[in-house]
Amino acid sequence: MDKLFEILTHMAPEEALSEITKALGRLLQDLDTDARERFLMNLIEQSEGDKVAGMVHL
Repeated sequence: MDKLFEILTHMAPEEALSEITKALGRLLQDLDTDARERFLMNLIEQSEGDKVAGMVHL
């Protein structure tokens, strides 16, 4: 994981996200429906804290 993070930090943010998207797409294809759904739900749950914190400052 450290090697991957090191590689990504040397890229422009847009390029890093593009590469992550490609890799994630390939990985998600290999998962069954339940595992893919769990992953996506975890991703959504992790981002909700930021939305709530951002709304406090409105």
